[in-house]
Amino acid sequence: MSDITLVIDGVECRAAKGDTILQVARRNDIYIPTLCWMEGLTPIGSCRMCVVEAEGNPKLLTACTTPAENGMKIHTKTDKLKQYRLQILELLFAGRNHFCMFCSQTGDCELQRLAIEHGMDKVRYPFLYEPFHNDATDPNIQLDHNRCILCLRCIRVCAEKVGAHTLDLEKRGWGTNVTADLGKMLGESDTCVSCGACAQVCPTGTITLRDFVYRGRRNDCDDQVESICPLCSLGCRIKAYVRTGSVARVEGLSANSPDGGQLCHRGRWGLPKSTERDRLKAPMIRTGSSFREASWEEVLNLIASKLGTASKANRAGALLSELSTDEELSVVSSFFRDTMKMEKVDGFYGNLLRGFVKGFQPFADQGVRPFTGAHNILGSDAIVVIGADPQEEAPVAASYIRVSTIIERAKLINLSAGKNPFDGITDADIRAALGGEMEKALISLRVAVEGGDEPEDPGMKEAARILREARKPVFVIGSGLAEHPALVTEALNLAVASKAFFDDGLGAVPMLRGGNCLGALNTVIGESDWLSESELDFLYVLSTGMVDEDKRSLEAMTRARFVVVHTPFMVHPLVNMADVLLPAPAWFERSGHYCTLEGERRRMNMIVPPKGNLKGLSVIMDELAGKLGLELQPASAAPCENVYEAKSPSAAARTVSLKEVL
Repeated sequence: MSDITLVIDGVECRAAKGDTILQVARRNDIYIPTLCWMEGLTPIGSCRMCVVEAEGNPKLLTACTTPAENGMKIHTKTDKLKQYRLQILELLFAGRNHFCMFCSQTGDCELQRLAIEHGMDKVRYPFLYEPFHNDATDPNIQLDHNRCILCLRCIRVCAEKVGAHTLDLEKRGWGTNVTADLGKMLGESDTCVSCGACAQVCPTGTITLRDFVYRGRRNDCDDQVESICPLCSLGCRIKAYVRTGSVARVEGLSANSPDGGQLCHRGRWGLPKSTERDRLKAPMIRTGSSFREASWEEVLNLIASKLGTASKANRAGALLSELSTDEELSVVSSFFRDTMKMEKVDGFYGNLLRGFVKGFQPFADQGVRPFTGAHNILGSDAIVVIGADPQEEAPVAASYIRVSTIIERAKLINLSAGKNPFDGITDADIRAALGGEMEKALISLRVAVEGGDEPEDPGMKEAARILREARKPVFVIGSGLAEHPALVTEALNLAVASKAFFDDGLGAVPMLRGGNCLGALNTVIGESDWLSESELDFLYVLSTGMVDEDKRSLEAMTRARFVVVHTPFMVHPLVNMADVLLPAPAWFERSGHYCTLEGERRRMNMIVPPKGNLKGLSVIMDELAGKLGLELQPASAAPCENVYEAKSPSAAARTVSLKEVL
């Protein structure tokens, strides 16, 4: 793009052709007030607060929508503009019930801030509005139409970032309202995914989160810490607001990032609500049906004696949460694998990861990275969802799919046995049960894409046509396919046949469970499933307490004779099965790194310092090693970013025979 030069408030600014006046001003630290504008969303210029004067132009121009032109001379702070903006603010206040002293968002409201900034001490216009209803039908989100300024931020973020298209306008003039599903109450909506993005972008007290509205206004919070959400493999970036030593609320970080600054229901509600759980504050030892508090010395001596005996008989194991950081997984791996020489170390999702590894292996052997970052769903022209329910497995990935399909006009193919997770926007819907039936469907599609026999089924035929014509397809592989590694391989064969090649790997996005599955894969996941059948004398369990343990893990704990549970919370049934409880830092008290499905190693930052009688994981493992007469060895696992390091470009991949998997 060619460069242009313009002058804003006497400052010479360089810009690229196509930039708006507001973009140029912000890059040069020149303040222009805004209300309906938000970074990452389509500018609409409806609030008129960002108007500026351009020499030689008799009109006031909205800076957020007007392209900058070479030679422009822009003024942003004239008396005329100040009076105009003040008039706009007065009209907004007259249009609805904006009496700040009665609003829960006073102090956090952008409309209130602009009124104070412009010296508004009265409203010259009559209050002609009728009372609007307060929609409290949704259990999580409240929508008070009396506070709405019709900036349409909520509508735009729901459509452009979440892809749900739940919100829109109804009626006209003074009676215009935001509505759900073309006339429904929000709690009656069929399309709302309860992500809370609309509440985060709302500039007033119109849309609020009921659980957090009185926990602390943003401006009242003591600190704001950027971190990541550990609850799924995407590792969405978050901003945590801290008040009086606790997490008051959690929000997405930036609407300008690929994820749109959004969080799913689990991240927005689950993370801050977890701070209310009962904490494990000191080591505890079971005595009958209850626990007694013990010293670290007593607890570690007991653990060392049980572990030492059990490991000599090869009847000791360790089970770790994939929500742990790279550093935590490395420390545990260094103790159990490298120091204790134990083979029985695994993760809660060990079977799932082993299934994906087995299916990926023929392509990894070719030096090709067998998957790509989830953000590459955006910008693709064909998406194939294979046995997946992204809204359940990785909700932000589901948003990528909806946005790519509805806004970017990508074709969407669903191949599954159950309900179509994207019913209504799918171009081809194919029914096939997991196992042999789905395998035949995948092979048939691949043959057709490669120019072989056309399938008879209309849905299959349409899917084959879409993939032949696609230039940048992406394949979303559900976690259920990991039970059948041959299906994972066939899904990648179809990706290769469809030329789903990206710079960072093959165009496949596996729905991995757990925030740090890739890190666990490189450090603690065993080669075989010893957990399902083992009768252990000792089992160490490291849990973050954030997700429910699966049946396989709980059954293994039931069979073990002595169980040590290392967890931040008094979560059941986990605690019920423990003989020893060790307190651990909660997610907001930890720091470290996660290897995310976005292809980045992202950092989790400590939000609140740990409280209680806690010891660091490395200190515990070092002391245990000492009590066993050993020296803690360094971890042998490589950094997580080396997992499936690409040695060849994805375009070099070739299809493989299932004999290479079975």
